[in-house]
Amino acid sequence: MTTIRQAGAHAIVAGAGIAGLAGAAALAGRFGRVTLLDRDSLPDGVQMRLGAGQGAHLHQLLKAGEEALERLLPGVTDDFYAAGAKRMRVGRDVKVFDFGGWMDECDAGFDVTSLSRPAYEAVLRARVSALPGVTIRTATPVKRLVVSDGRCTGVELEDGETLSADLIVDASGMTAPLMTQLAAEGHAAFETEEVRINVAYSTVRFRQPEKWRGESAGFFLLPGPPGKRFGFLLPIENGEWILSVGARGKDSPPRSLAEMLAYAEQFEPSIFERVRDAEPLSELRTFRKPTANRRKAWEAAKWPERLVPIGDALSSVNPTYGQGMTVAACEADALAGLLDARSADNAGLDGLASSYLTKAGEISGRAWSLSLNSDYVYDETEGERPPTFAMNRAMAATLRKLADDDLDFRTFRYRLVHMVADANALREGAMGIKFFTALQGSMAS
Repeated sequence: MTTIRQAGAHAIVAGAGIAGLAGAAALAGRFGRVTLLDRDSLPDGVQMRLGAGQGAHLHQLLKAGEEALERLLPGVTDDFYAAGAKRMRVGRDVKVFDFGGWMDECDAGFDVTSLSRPAYEAVLRARVSALPGVTIRTATPVKRLVVSDGRCTGVELEDGETLSADLIVDASGMTAPLMTQLAAEGHAAFETEEVRINVAYSTVRFRQPEKWRGESAGFFLLPGPPGKRFGFLLPIENGEWILSVGARGKDSPPRSLAEMLAYAEQFEPSIFERVRDAEPLSELRTFRKPTANRRKAWEAAKWPERLVPIGDALSSVNPTYGQGMTVAACEADALAGLLDARSADNAGLDGLASSYLTKAGEISGRAWSLSLNSDYVYDETEGERPPTFAMNRAMAATLRKLADDDLDFRTFRYRLVHMVADANALREGAMGIKFFTALQGSMAS
């Protein structure tokens, strides 16, 4: 990594999960010292972290997130493979059943990795802790942010110690205790948007039977309304599968292995035929996500300088779409770019928070739109639909239909899901003409 000059002497990251590790990678080399603080006693290897509520569940790193991490930590994708990640060719190995049918196979032109969440964290923790100037302090909970004269100057720890820094990154997770404290003390004023999505799912890890050993296929089953149940099966490290199945609304997720298998049997047989005789390797764990929420700091009427939130602390959507790690990685990558640009212009750190929040709002906003446009089609998602809902629903249906018959649209749909393409591309060129012709036809019929 090459930088023009360091942006400051010391930066603090509150939280050493995926978002915090990505944030620290963005700061390393751009500050003389970077201190990560986490309330947990972090594991040395691949173990679930106590503070990672979703740690036992299926995670996916989308292509945009992989590319962002690769820019921050060159070679990290190879490290994921060295840790046992399965290589999945999108469109071929990644098999998607949604709204009543399978997406036809294609080669979308890129691979993604498949690992457990603890393995992703272990690789990133090893890489980040080896960066010059980086220190990870475990079992060190942050009590509050210290703000003076409209500027965040450090953090106060639970034991009373105060640490000063030139920049603070809030990676404290979806409960966002530090942003809550910030607002309660009058240091920030921002709107929180919340949508009740009412999603819950259960997860078990299995050993792949000999018959399926080495298979790299992953399955994403999202039947669409009126169906409420969904399931995902991915190959991960050590010859294992991770299976998550769940439901929306009042339909409960499985509470036992027997219920989980019964759930899986109700789907198209691809998942059940693989796991029915597989050896379970973990206890069943359940995760509930009643709401999607975002703290709209990019529109804040008041916000302190030198404080940047990242990941779930800023925005947390339906985890079944696999966007969380990717959004955090892309936000960290954006932060690195802004720091380099400001260093080149000798601009200093005041004003960085505003520029970063604008970028983070755009990144998280894409994930928010993609996920909520899908969630809103289900009656189990509560609340008034936005004015654009009918049009967004028609556009999504048109894209699905075109993708059934047109390889370019099928590839684009995969790229859109992996956040390496933007929906605005549907407004341009020959693809845009074909898309809007089909859209007008569907709305006229």
